[in-house]
Amino acid sequence: MTSPPSGSPVLRRPFARRLLATLAAAALAFGVMLPSAAVAATAGPSPSVQAAALSAAPAANGILRPGDSLSVVVTLTAGSSAAATTPLALSIGTAPLPDDGALDRWLDGDTAGQTMQQVATGAVDATASGAQTSTTLTVAATDPALNGRGAGVYPVQVTAGTLTASSVVVVPSDGAATPIALVVPITAAPMTRGLLTGNELAELTAVDGALSAQLDAVDGTTATLAVDPAIPAAIRVLGSAAPPTAVAWLQRLLALSNDRFALQFGDSDVAAQLQAGLTAPMGPTSLQSYMSEADFARPAAAVTSPEPSPSASPGQPSFPSLSALLDIGTATPNVFWPATGSAGPETVASLGALGTAEEPARVLVASASVTGSRPTAGAVGGVSTPVYDAEVSRVLADAAGQNDTTRRSASLAAAQAYLAIARATAGDQPVLAVLDRGTDRSRVSLRATLGLLSTAPGFTTSTFAEVTSRPASEISLASPTVDSARVAEVGDLMTDEQAVDRFATILDEPDLLTGRERAELLQVISVSWAGDAARKAVADHRAGTQTTLDSVGILSSDFRLVSSSAPLRPWVRNDLPWPVTVVLAVRPDDARLRVQDHTTIEAQAAANTRVEVPVEARIANGEVGVDLQLYSPTDQPVGTPQRVDVEVRAEWESIGLIVIVALVVGFLSLGVVRTVARRRRTRAEEQPPSTPDAETPTDGIGVKDPDADGRGPAEADTEDAIASPPTEQETRP
Repeated sequence: MTSPPSGSPVLRRPFARRLLATLAAAALAFGVMLPSAAVAATAGPSPSVQAAALSAAPAANGILRPGDSLSVVVTLTAGSSAAATTPLALSIGTAPLPDDGALDRWLDGDTAGQTMQQVATGAVDATASGAQTSTTLTVAATDPALNGRGAGVYPVQVTAGTLTASSVVVVPSDGAATPIALVVPITAAPMTRGLLTGNELAELTAVDGALSAQLDAVDGTTATLAVDPAIPAAIRVLGSAAPPTAVAWLQRLLALSNDRFALQFGDSDVAAQLQAGLTAPMGPTSLQSYMSEADFARPAAAVTSPEPSPSASPGQPSFPSLSALLDIGTATPNVFWPATGSAGPETVASLGALGTAEEPARVLVASASVTGSRPTAGAVGGVSTPVYDAEVSRVLADAAGQNDTTRRSASLAAAQAYLAIARATAGDQPVLAVLDRGTDRSRVSLRATLGLLSTAPGFTTSTFAEVTSRPASEISLASPTVDSARVAEVGDLMTDEQAVDRFATILDEPDLLTGRERAELLQVISVSWAGDAARKAVADHRAGTQTTLDSVGILSSDFRLVSSSAPLRPWVRNDLPWPVTVVLAVRPDDARLRVQDHTTIEAQAAANTRVEVPVEARIANGEVGVDLQLYSPTDQPVGTPQRVDVEVRAEWESIGLIVIVALVVGFLSLGVVRTVARRRRTRAEEQPPSTPDAETPTDGIGVKDPDADGRGPAEADTEDAIASPPTEQETRP
């Protein structure tokens, strides 16, 4: 499908705009479509302007047998402007396309070297802006242009004014049937979480879900399944909480008779990992953090595996093992499917070393990566390297991703053409194709694409296992184009993971954290990530990892020590959902302040925990800096170091004691004085006034001294008060 080139300069003068508008109106009146650049010129430089498009798809997926009529469905999609009734012309080439290269150029719109013969005309009705209109052009079987054509792939072209759409028809050849095998991935869209959530699984495994569509497409076929083990694991970790549709989907997957092999967890990029310096691809280490005890209190139907789960104590949940979580059913081991074009000789050698004599490694490579002969059963340095047809695989993936009927049929016709050329060049070799990774594939598109291989003339369906069991021929692989930025990202992610491994030693079960980190890392480097989206996924994950490393730390402030000894009381912040064990190291910068060097803390999950560190001052006054740092039980630093200033005022303790003692003595003395004074006043009030009688001399001679015992008045009162404590009535104010 082609359209006229765009990019013509926009005429900005009013006269020019009026002239183009007049010409456009006249052209539409006669059913002629203007080039997209001219339409854009009449509308101005608006980025929302869309050009019209034309597509053409031969009937029967492009198969034209002798004696059949030729029918081509043509669809016109109007752009930003409505299209009037448009004349159509159908032409077919007089000679077949010789090879893949010629077919590539033709479908890309290069008509050089092709002699075309017009065989039919018609018209497509007026089409509203943004709408589609379809019609069918037919050539009778008796037309001389169709009679006598030999086997081959013939170019077909439809023109509508200046728009063209290129397609092909295949006249099949006779001869022995060629085996063809297809590998189909069972994967979900790329993500940054370690596993799909329950809600996502419920949506994907619903009747109209993407995962259900994949099983519907492969059910009843001989396609070999390449299953991402993260999908069964995501269902099994939910235990009894797994959505019923997800449980049914998993049981259906395990019951399918299709051959299968496991992709890397999350369909992670194998080549990028090896290019980053690893000797073997990474795999998941633990998925325990995704499982809840409440969901495994009773057996769950989703946890079905030939390997029994470890037994648990009575009343305790029985969690499945990692291998049970990842089980995909009976599968061929040690099969690796690197991203198309990413596997070079070094990658194949590294992966081949992972196999054994009983279970040898197999590495799928694209025919575009092979130099020289391209046998399907290939080998590089003794390592089995099945070669899949890159062109057939590319158009199959394009057809599976097309939801527009005409464009999907055009892609299927192109796939038939590439299959015909592959058969012509295969000799006695089978043909291997893959339906490469992709998302947003409808059930109809997937089923139509897989159905093409079962009906392709001259082919018989086979399996991946049958293809790889054939004697292998040595092949040569070209050096792949290494995405240095991707390799550097993988290296950064592995460095971050090592930091998480050290940090996780604060947990009683480090796998709760390290297992989650590994699962997320593998998802982030999935083959399905590409371009800016891949860069953003890595950046987001690295930011999340840093948040995890900062989730445990110290909350503290400056401290004033008002006595010779008192506790330093910082907080330990724990944002993790699990309790942690850390050691608080305290180091003063002055030896005159003595502290407890290390304090072990059991910090609660998602909480702040108060810590008390004994401190003893050896100075009366001064300021001392104290460094605080958390460590794991294995002496790994945790969090950011903190420094607090301790202001020592130890003499305040002595001063306070002196003041208290003085106050106590003062109050006691004041109490005694007040008591004596009250007693004297009381006695004075109770003693009657003395009246002299006749016998009492008035000159004082012979008067009896009241203090005849020799004590003075004050001394007597004081001694009496001491000897006889005042009664409650006497002491009441």
